[in-house]
Amino acid sequence: MDRIDEVRRRLDEDLPRLASEHAVPGVSVAVLIDGEVVEGTSGVVNLRTGVEVTPDALFMIQSITKVWTATLVMQLVDDGLVELEAPVRTYLPGFCTADERASADISVRHLLTHTAGFEGDIWAPTTSGEDALQLFVEELVSHAPQHAPPGEMYSYCSAGYGVLGRLVEVLRQRSFAGALRRHLAEPLGIEEIAFSADEALAFRTAIGHARPSAAAAQQPLKVWAVMPPSNPAAGNQLAMSARALLAFARMHIDGGQTPGGTRVLSPGSAQAMRQRQVDHPGATGPPTGHGLGWMLGDRPGVVEHGGDAIGVSALLRMVPASSVAVAVLTNGGAATRLMDLLEPLLEDLAGIAPAALSPPVTPAGVSNAARYVGRYRTRTDLYDVTLEDEGRLWLTTSEHNEALSMAHAAGVTTEPKRHELQLVGRDAFVLTSPSGAGGRTVQFLGDDSTGRARFLHTGRAAPRAD
Repeated sequence: MDRIDEVRRRLDEDLPRLASEHAVPGVSVAVLIDGEVVEGTSGVVNLRTGVEVTPDALFMIQSITKVWTATLVMQLVDDGLVELEAPVRTYLPGFCTADERASADISVRHLLTHTAGFEGDIWAPTTSGEDALQLFVEELVSHAPQHAPPGEMYSYCSAGYGVLGRLVEVLRQRSFAGALRRHLAEPLGIEEIAFSADEALAFRTAIGHARPSAAAAQQPLKVWAVMPPSNPAAGNQLAMSARALLAFARMHIDGGQTPGGTRVLSPGSAQAMRQRQVDHPGATGPPTGHGLGWMLGDRPGVVEHGGDAIGVSALLRMVPASSVAVAVLTNGGAATRLMDLLEPLLEDLAGIAPAALSPPVTPAGVSNAARYVGRYRTRTDLYDVTLEDEGRLWLTTSEHNEALSMAHAAGVTTEPKRHELQLVGRDAFVLTSPSGAGGRTVQFLGDDSTGRARFLHTGRAAPRAD
């Protein structure tokens, strides 16, 4: 049995089983191997209608959109229209955040690498028209708090990608959707793509699923798109098939060229996008990082980006040196558990080492707890760090502002999440569940001049708010 037949067998046998085990209503997978695409599907696009997932079904890709936006920007670089080190104001003269001095220094590279330093989770609505990004930049980003000087640290910034999307619109003289269609979807031969609910109606399209409350059964969301259409460049409503997403990945693996020989991106730009620009804070093992749009995994050669919203989860992962890529699109349930299938598949196909297991965590007291205790805040989340029984630290996370609005639109209730913080390195902690299982790592950064941390970094830098 050759490798393509083996992949097809594993998808046919394991995908339905794992989707059922992890309550994933519908999933579409596409795998690039030996120059061919193998597809697998399971479940339904909507539990209410019972329509089955097929390879042409559309799912929202959420933040994977950012790599498409980064590619559009790098095309501008190839065309001599943009320089990465140039201030954003070179192309958008009116651009600003709430900090005038920092605004003048923010470069295109800062936006691409999430190092611009301003508040990134801005999801207030503007309009659903072609002026959405213009209003987003002019009316919302202009009031964004500047948490750190440009270039000082990585902090995931969706709002920065909205600014990049507006840059694309101005220089291409098209709407963001029009530019993406003209400069990416069309040369890649992608037709299974939609930018709104209206366009999605032309296809077999998945809707997200969630539990309205912890005890309720999973059901379709009240709306197709929970996020407002204000920032299409960061990922809110763009939907496509898994094989369409894989066509995009294949172009990147092939140095910016389509299988038919059409040049979409220069080889230098395709390579530069996956070169490490900045490390992510908080790593206790091999560091993860960011290129120009792409995320870099904790194993050499793994390049990826994910996307999540209420009831929706997507992942695009590739190993360019092995010409292997996997796209996974889902519409609910414990979708990340599908990696039980995809991790070993990638390990076998691309010859990469298994992901390192997290070391067991033993509860321990923290001697300098006062450095960490307090409240931290982003636009959408409140983080309360408290010192409790026998010197143990706890983190309670609560949603607010637009995060609550989106949950209401989806028809779900939100409850604060509580984890114990276990020290695993200098200012680095693992979030542990009530069962004691270790999860992701967070880190406290900086000093507020009184010995307390300035930021709680969860991937986003949340400034101290007390």
